[in-house]
Amino acid sequence: MALLLLCFGSSVALSAFSLLTYNVAGNGTTDWGTNSPQVQAIGRQLLYWQPDIITFQEIPLTNTFQMTNWVKAYLPGYFLATNSGTDGFLRSVIASRFPIMRSQKWLDGASLTNFGYDGNFTRDLFEAEINVPDYAQHLHVFTTHLKAQSDSASAARRAAEASAISNFFVMVFLPASGGRPCVLTGDLNEDVHRPPSTTEKPIERLVNTNTGLYLTTPVNPFNGDDRTISIRASLDARFDYILPGGLLFSNIATSQVFRTDLLSPAPPPLLPSDDQTASDHLPVLMVFNNPYGTPFRLQSVSVSDGSLSLSWETTPGRHYDVETSTDFKSWTSAATNISATGPSFTWTTNASESMRFFRIYRPP
Repeated sequence: MALLLLCFGSSVALSAFSLLTYNVAGNGTTDWGTNSPQVQAIGRQLLYWQPDIITFQEIPLTNTFQMTNWVKAYLPGYFLATNSGTDGFLRSVIASRFPIMRSQKWLDGASLTNFGYDGNFTRDLFEAEINVPDYAQHLHVFTTHLKAQSDSASAARRAAEASAISNFFVMVFLPASGGRPCVLTGDLNEDVHRPPSTTEKPIERLVNTNTGLYLTTPVNPFNGDDRTISIRASLDARFDYILPGGLLFSNIATSQVFRTDLLSPAPPPLLPSDDQTASDHLPVLMVFNNPYGTPFRLQSVSVSDGSLSLSWETTPGRHYDVETSTDFKSWTSAATNISATGPSFTWTTNASESMRFFRIYRPP
């Protein structure tokens, strides 16, 4: 019988990705170019963190075209999605280091009658489907900007908007893409821990077992404060959220509410005043480990009736290659692009009388 030695290989180390959500206070802004002090303050923060994915709220509608200059100045090479819905004044934008395969607005001005409010969705739920390297499935990033103000009518509308988003997740997104990683971000305009007296619990309508979204509470690392508004006056509430689905929630690496004024000294290119110059909101950053990064193992090797079979652990949706060598130096392909549909796969080939080495490789 041939002597068989196996080298069981895998792809390179799987990296984490960072996500930043930021309401950039574009309401009423007339100068949105890269010469604006406000835009430059935002840009310095982006250059400092270089987040892989950014969800922006409150981009002025009439100045959306200038976001391409933002990318050139602060996020060179990033992909940009700007086709969100709008209330006629503001919109959301998503930027990504990784390719954006598709972007789509949902619930743009949709009726809220079925959710307890006689009116329409203020803006929309905006989605970008992103091809993150070494992910078995595309990442779905959603962002929204719910109705502001704490009067009873606004609170009712905000809660109805949250219910509409929850219904979307349950009825539209999850049935079609329930196995894919997802996250909802944005300015939800209410503090789950310090709710107004008029609250109708919009955050609780979003975070539940039906939607599969989880509440997270990032804090500033210097003072432990979770509040994000208003850095230009006094911080009194948390409006800005990152709500990951279960796959990402179980892979959170780090998170924080970011302030430049607490950095001493502020590292270049930051200025201590950049948080106040940039916006009345503070940005929220979260880093996720790759949920598909679990190492895979060889399960069995067998030789029978002139055939060699190798079985190994797989992740549905991932692809694998088998390579062979006689000297551990030169490798040739034995099988490529093997698509996994379950938790394991068995590959069979003719047994050889000569010594051979095999390795199983999971491409990025």
